[in-house]
Amino acid sequence: MNTFYSPLAYQHEEKYDDKPRLDILELFPGDCRKVLEIGCGTGATGAVIKEKIQGLYYVGLEVDENAVKIAETRLDKVLAIDLGEIRPDSLPLPQESFDLLIAADVLEHLYDPWRVMDVLRLFLKSDGKVVLSIPNTQNIHLITNLVQGNWNYEKYGLLDATHIRFFTLKEIEKLLIGAGYHILRVSNQLQTPLDNHTFPLDITIANLVLKNISREEAQKLFTFQYLILAEKVNRSEKEMQ
Repeated sequence: MNTFYSPLAYQHEEKYDDKPRLDILELFPGDCRKVLEIGCGTGATGAVIKEKIQGLYYVGLEVDENAVKIAETRLDKVLAIDLGEIRPDSLPLPQESFDLLIAADVLEHLYDPWRVMDVLRLFLKSDGKVVLSIPNTQNIHLITNLVQGNWNYEKYGLLDATHIRFFTLKEIEKLLIGAGYHILRVSNQLQTPLDNHTFPLDITIANLVLKNISREEAQKLFTFQYLILAEKVNRSEKEMQ
């Protein structure tokens, strides 16, 4: 007898596990004083950052009501906002007032992340920055499974069943450039270290062989997610691009 299973059937605590994203701290601008985090969850990441940077003003946007209640005890301000419905006039915050926008594993859950990033750009100062973490769909494990006919949605990870959009590094670059940002730094979170390999190398996947893979190409294939630091492009600069 088959047992029903859906990767969308999960406990609230499974999605809001209250673990701070310490990995994004390496990209955090040192002169930042005012932060806007979208999809802030329970405010765990913001709480850690506020401990490290005294006097930091931290605003979170979150759609889940239970998570909002917890985040309100940790952050300076939390707004219950559905990012899918966000417009410049629907966000009760002053424009051009934030030093930093954080989107940690959020954009892939949105129907229109391109528009969301364009709208949120209005709330950054002229020299404002953005820190993103985005899963990598060019990952070798996804390619391996796809070659074998598998695309298994799960509760977590690269094929989290709540992911709506899928990105490679090129697609991340197009998203940010189109929304008015310039990438300053890209950090790869690798599943497998590359130091023990000699390049170029060949990779065999079932009956598929990838030949003469450079170190740069291998890094993209073995990246689980990208951490990105970008900066706002002023409107006149954006129009010239």
